[in-house]
Amino acid sequence: MARAKSGKFLSSPIMRDLIKILIWLFFVSLAIFLQSNQFLSFRGVNPNLILLLVFLPLILEKEFLRALLLIFTALVLTVVFLPYWPKEILILGGLALAGLFLRKFLTGNELGDFLILIFSGTLGFYLIKAPSYLIADFISVVVELIYNIILGIFLVFFNNQFPKN
Repeated sequence: MARAKSGKFLSSPIMRDLIKILIWLFFVSLAIFLQSNQFLSFRGVNPNLILLLVFLPLILEKEFLRALLLIFTALVLTVVFLPYWPKEILILGGLALAGLFLRKFLTGNELGDFLILIFSGTLGFYLIKAPSYLIADFISVVVELIYNIILGIFLVFFNNQFPKN
């Protein structure tokens, strides 16, 4: 009898949501750690893992409020653990919110939409933060963009390995 109740508890919607949140917190923490220590640096170019993190909920969650909660969680944790990035985090938050409102105009294809978001988000980030850098070091921005896209493809592929509930 206790076994049946235990199985129901673990498969309840609340428990599934809690597990999703814990997994999300783990990946946000991992991304912040990798970003701040530049472990994924390639010839001086670093992917923008925080950008990927704030755009990922746009394809993971169809419900507006759930996606907003995941974006907000990622941004708050980033502010806590990367406090020297306030302007960048604000820009990424604004881009994620824009993406949240504009996602209904995208293709509906998970991978295609994520790549569009990564492309427009990376370029938008530099257009807002440092337009002169975009022009002065265009090659580095393109390499970072390609790096972000490759990691984005990996994230979508990885996400699709798990059953959707």
